[in-house]
Amino acid sequence: MIDDIRTDLKNVINLYKEKPYLPLWGEILYVLRRLKKEVNEETTSNIFLYEAEHSVHIFYIPKDGRPLIKLPDFNILLKQDKFIDNILKGRFWPAERL
Repeated sequence: MIDDIRTDLKNVINLYKEKPYLPLWGEILYVLRRLKKEVNEETTSNIFLYEAEHSVHIFYIPKDGRPLIKLPDFNILLKQDKFIDNILKGRFWPAERL
């Protein structure tokens, strides 16, 4: 189930990349809420969501219910709304694989 949610998140972000005029803020929020329902707070390990450009890894922290941006030198912990806003501004998009 987590794999389905991970795939759905990447698909919504890629759709926004192709059609930025679509109102997809709520779609991304819906996928993140599905993830929150799927995992419980007793889950101890962070859940890998996807890899962004420049080896930036995006995780979900079940304990906090928040996304974590893992950069090479430091980490950024965002609230869901700020994470979605940053995605829609073109940050933290999934890396394109050739």
